[in-house]
Amino acid sequence: METQEYSVLSVMGPHAGEDSDAIFARKIADIRKAGRTFWVIRSHKAKPDMIQTIGSTVRARSGAPLCAFVAPSSPGGAIPTKTSCAATEYSIDRSEWQALPSGITPVTGQMTRSTCALVFDHLCLCESSVVDLWQYADFFNAQQSVRIRQGASTVGVVRGDTSEHSDRMKSRLRRVMAVGRLVEPFAVWLR
Repeated sequence: METQEYSVLSVMGPHAGEDSDAIFARKIADIRKAGRTFWVIRSHKAKPDMIQTIGSTVRARSGAPLCAFVAPSSPGGAIPTKTSCAATEYSIDRSEWQALPSGITPVTGQMTRSTCALVFDHLCLCESSVVDLWQYADFFNAQQSVRIRQGASTVGVVRGDTSEHSDRMKSRLRRVMAVGRLVEPFAVWLR
């Protein structure tokens, strides 16, 4: 997948004793087997309705909504999730639920009422790609710089020069570990 404009940025770290390489390999295998994969996220800046809006908006502009998985600003910066409960169902709106596709590996994380997942139909690893956070703004407020932090490690973004913004990220250059293409419904609730 060529370098393109990103719609979502997500900090990637280990999860429930599994390192990043193993997680990416497992999710790529899910896509090969089932045509899609579900990626658990916990971010108040990336709830399913927000990601669905981003995906629909980008798709309407004839673009592909892409998520860049970025390395934390410092080693150990992403706090590893220790809980590994498996989801069995997903919902676009929390009203109608359906079983996760058969053939995919367990979709795990801390299952609470607010647990959600991004939905991808393509995922590829990146070897030497870097993203400059100062070249992106908050998707829902283009006047606001991108702010990635604990509790908001996945965010919707839009191109915009925020290099002069007083609240810009200090660590602006981040290694892109992988890029995923979001597919409808783009994000879902899990249980």
